[in-house]
Amino acid sequence: MTSSAATSSFDWAGNWTRMELAGKDGALQPLPAAAKLTLEVDKDLRVSLSVGCNRIGTQIMPGEGSAVTFAPGMATRMACPGEIGDAEQTLTDAIDKVAGYEMRGDDVVFVDAAGKPLMLIGR
Repeated sequence: MTSSAATSSFDWAGNWTRMELAGKDGALQPLPAAAKLTLEVDKDLRVSLSVGCNRIGTQIMPGEGSAVTFAPGMATRMACPGEIGDAEQTLTDAIDKVAGYEMRGDDVVFVDAAGKPLMLIGR
């Protein structure tokens, strides 16, 4: 993965403490109560995250304006049953579809190519 930090005017780096994922109805919903979110972005936009089971590593790849994607990632491969497993699958599906972002106050909402919200992160 290569660094795209120089092309991003937004400060992605740091720990993010909240996440919401789009449900089947498209509405953003908080993670399950049992989730243990870890979401860290370093200065080179490398991302380490987990919702309580597997560790996922990827990189934020900023484009022009509000365009952003995630680099192909790597993850551990533990079986994650129940709602944590479902949340992790929704998260990995969302990461693959991200095409841009928009700001909602201090929160970042990642959207697909049609502008549909996929995931929200907050500090």
